[in-house]
Amino acid sequence: KGWEPGTQCMAKGDHKSTKEDELSFHKGDILTIIKAVNNKGWYRAKNNKTEEEGLISRNYLREREAIRVDPNLSLMPWFHGKISGEDAVRVLQPNEDGLFLVRESIRHPGDYVLCVSSKEEVSHYRVIYKDNKLTIDEENYFFNLIELIE
Repeated sequence: KGWEPGTQCMAKGDHKSTKEDELSFHKGDILTIIKAVNNKGWYRAKNNKTEEEGLISRNYLREREAIRVDPNLSLMPWFHGKISGEDAVRVLQPNEDGLFLVRESIRHPGDYVLCVSSKEEVSHYRVIYKDNKLTIDEENYFFNLIELIE
């Protein structure tokens, strides 16, 4: 089945365009489908980061259902976006039981990491996107990050 205009997809790898109307992108870039070009899996899409438009094969993409980004997320003081694990540890200093933040995973684009501080250390828990829900332990599933944190 094809993707509807407006569908957000994530690039599975880097692609340097060789043809004039083809879109270049890097692994993890988010691309928005503008329209299907033919029924062979080619789409006109926009790279959300560079704002460039061009043609792209669906073979390079996976649908980004995980990140129907909740506009309320940026209002959450615990959400720090795309920061590294080292930066997260620095933010959570001095170590205090129960202090936490959520960041976007750099190693696993599309997933998040819950960083929790205790007196001894900061632990990093990968929040996995699976079957349109979020989970840390694959036992408890949540519809969005805000629900998971609560």
